[in-house]
Amino acid sequence: MSPAMNIGLYVILDKKILARKSIESVIGQLLDAGVTWFQYRDKSSSDEEYSRALATIIPLCRGAGAKLILNDRVELVRATGADGIHIGQGDMPVPEARRIVGPEEVIGVTVRSVDDALSAESSGADYLAVGAVYATETKPEAPVIGLEGLSAVCRCARVPVVAIGGIDENNVRDVVRAGASGVAVASAILRARDIGGTARKIMRLIKECPTV
Repeated sequence: MSPAMNIGLYVILDKKILARKSIESVIGQLLDAGVTWFQYRDKSSSDEEYSRALATIIPLCRGAGAKLILNDRVELVRATGADGIHIGQGDMPVPEARRIVGPEEVIGVTVRSVDDALSAESSGADYLAVGAVYATETKPEAPVIGLEGLSAVCRCARVPVVAIGGIDENNVRDVVRAGASGVAVASAILRARDIGGTARKIMRLIKECPTV
């Protein structure tokens, strides 16, 4: 991945937020809307349950040319055929994750500061998830770094920056103008009455910003 690559809208498929929604239906609506980057997050299921869900999700994404990144479950990337892994601060070091997932798979790392970003880049991260930009119900414990914190990381980053945390259609333009090449969204889309329509609107707002 190069810094010139625009990730655009990166939808986090959080099982907790999805609740009883059909994940096949949700992904179908998002693929129809043109979403090409997904992350699957499930903090509670066993590896067996997680793998069963991926057996449905991955073929849908692959058939549409979309990428699916796993959250935390590094050991399942190769086993399931996912496109990569996302790890947080304090999780497995990037070089160790690279050894497990292989040389071609995508590795994303959550960062909250310029120092975090430089460390993740030097370790081999392919993209940085920077935040929380705004307070978020999805991860209420996440420190809020604001637009200034995001902008500081974007100025120094040499790999794509995906802003995360409390982003919706009302603030996405500010986030992109701060320098992000992508925005990660969970609640604002998964809880929307019109999932596909909301995704389309956010993607349109991203594309309208001159910095993307």
